[in-house]
Amino acid sequence: MYTLTQLHIDIARNATDDFNLFHDPMRWQRVSDNPFQGTIALGFQLGLFVETQIQQSASSIEPRRYSVYEFTFVNPAKEGDELSLVVKTPRVSNTELGKQESQRLVLKASGRPSLMGFYRQSDFMSVKSSLVKYKKEDIVQLADRTLFDGDVFLKRKWMIVGNAKNYLLSAFADQSRYIDEFADKVRFPQFYPLSLMSSAMLERAQALNYDLIQNPMIYLSQNLCIDNEQLDKLKSNDCLNMLVAPIESDSGHLTCTGWVSNDSPLFCAEVKLMPLSDILSQ
Repeated sequence: MYTLTQLHIDIARNATDDFNLFHDPMRWQRVSDNPFQGTIALGFQLGLFVETQIQQSASSIEPRRYSVYEFTFVNPAKEGDELSLVVKTPRVSNTELGKQESQRLVLKASGRPSLMGFYRQSDFMSVKSSLVKYKKEDIVQLADRTLFDGDVFLKRKWMIVGNAKNYLLSAFADQSRYIDEFADKVRFPQFYPLSLMSSAMLERAQALNYDLIQNPMIYLSQNLCIDNEQLDKLKSNDCLNMLVAPIESDSGHLTCTGWVSNDSPLFCAEVKLMPLSDILSQ
């Protein structure tokens, strides 16, 4: 059984530079009308738990170029909750772009559904982003934290092996399956670069003078797609250039794309958030 502690939450937020007050044991009370009465797990931390549990169980899905995670958040996972993952029988679908094999899943926190959705292996990048119109060669010339074209935000992070190892510990993972210096093995988990989106989104909100204390937002859903061929080639200190922008001027509906060394993106993602005040008023 995997019991979530504050230490797991702290490791995850420190490893990914996620400074959202929902996860801070000293400052969660500062969040306006916080209904959770304590800290909650990071959304991407729960995604990492899903990824590593699937990998440790030797999933029967055939590996393909792209991994896809499609999550809907139902209830928060809090300190003291016991985490468990239920994965259904995989199904294969054929499209004009190639094959996808999918498994429906439910992550439970102390028996209650916390997130629900799908894990997929795909022949193609199934998540689209308007940000792919930008060229990597132009992005790398911009300064970190540049806000351009009105509402597009650039955040630059680096692949740090020590952070990735700690992040794996935050999700109860066997880090030696990914990183083992004695075997000269470094394979970053998929959710390490994906999780760095959290700091990019938070810093973009600050750049736009959004009040994260009085008007906090929480995840409704995540749709994430990552290129496994590029992921396998990532090395320590590789630079990740991320762009974040709203979809159709909706401040709670964001797209994010990240580039490392290729002209094509390492990942594309779509995230939906909702103001906590809207949820409390329902």
